[in-house]
Amino acid sequence: MEIPLQGFTPKDLDKIKIKDKDNHIVAQIGMMVTLYLENAYKKQCRLAVGQCIEEYMALVKPHLNRYGGEKLGVRKFSQTPIQPLAEMIEPLNERQFFEIIITGSETDKESSPYNVKTLLDGKRSYKEIGYLSATFPLTFLEEQPGGFFQQFVHDWCKRLSPYHGYGGLGVIRSVDHFTARRTEPLVYPLISRFPGLEIDDPSSHSIYCVDGIKGVNWLTMLSDTFLQKLGDKAALRAQLDDDFIFYDYPGGVMIQAGPFPQIGDMEQGNIPKQYQTLYRLVKSVQTDKLKNIVVEVPEGVNAKEFTQQWLHRFE
Repeated sequence: MEIPLQGFTPKDLDKIKIKDKDNHIVAQIGMMVTLYLENAYKKQCRLAVGQCIEEYMALVKPHLNRYGGEKLGVRKFSQTPIQPLAEMIEPLNERQFFEIIITGSETDKESSPYNVKTLLDGKRSYKEIGYLSATFPLTFLEEQPGGFFQQFVHDWCKRLSPYHGYGGLGVIRSVDHFTARRTEPLVYPLISRFPGLEIDDPSSHSIYCVDGIKGVNWLTMLSDTFLQKLGDKAALRAQLDDDFIFYDYPGGVMIQAGPFPQIGDMEQGNIPKQYQTLYRLVKSVQTDKLKNIVVEVPEGVNAKEFTQQWLHRFE
């Protein structure tokens, strides 16, 4: 997969490793996808998520080291083989949640470019959405046939019919929420400079994305709920040129903005134009409830002000 990165190559970006004071690699750049899911309490949705996760595991199995979740604790594949996910899901009732995190990292203190995770909450009296998220290193994707990442994400969309979502270049942190939070001041220089980089924390962000999308990236998933608010899919398609590719899925569409993912560079005034074009068309359905894209920021930076700048970086 060729990626034009304004002077960077995929190998260059794979070499960017953010380390903490103890020399742990706590963040790096890779490709990521996050899908937000309605009806995450339903068994059909959960079983489909389990199938997606097992496909990811089969694809990158040699690179995975640990798995866990709130009900599982943390286990190493070398010591405890993972149970088929369908067997974990089948006994659950609709009011119980399902969570699993699978990673290539050896410890929670470190980041790995190989991760897949999901949190599917139980049925509530109010609306909630679940998520499924996965990451890859750029060099792994370079070894795959052209269009691999798009097809991978589209296959998930056809199976899961996401409410909304995004896929593209991003900062990959530890799968441990608290470790990831502590690294925010370290990754701030990257996400403030490069607009094409996603900064993702779906376990926190999902609760603010019930009524609106988080934003856009190279791949943007929109369900019919949002397409109808934008006029409909045909109306949106009519406003975009041949730089944009539409991939239908049941109940929505995945939109690819340009032939390749881009990183951009605010210091050079380089905002990926296709991302900008798409954002301007869909910003009316963006959530206005997400107050902190990051919480821990360098001294002198206002987290809420930065969040607004980041959410609207493609304007």
